[in-house]
Amino acid sequence: MMMNIVSFLCPTELSLLISKTLLPVYRSNVVWRPLVVHKFGTIKSTNYFKEYAWQLKLKKHQLYYQRHFTMGCVGRSIPPTKEDWLPAIF
Repeated sequence: MMMNIVSFLCPTELSLLISKTLLPVYRSNVVWRPLVVHKFGTIKSTNYFKEYAWQLKLKKHQLYYQRHFTMGCVGRSIPPTKEDWLPAIF
């Protein structure tokens, strides 16, 4: 029942609910899949919490590269690598 309640909250309200007992529910696919699909489109993953963090890191890297390319100071850039994650509990 708790997972159904948490799945309807927005990310800013989710940060208020964090405790040791709710951490697996907070990181579950039920909560993070709709957020990932809404923000980044349909992505196939087994752990949407980690996928959300990875997509944010990738977007940040792309923004920095684009900004440096526009200013003419790209230099040597190492792209981020995606790690293998364990599947989410829920």
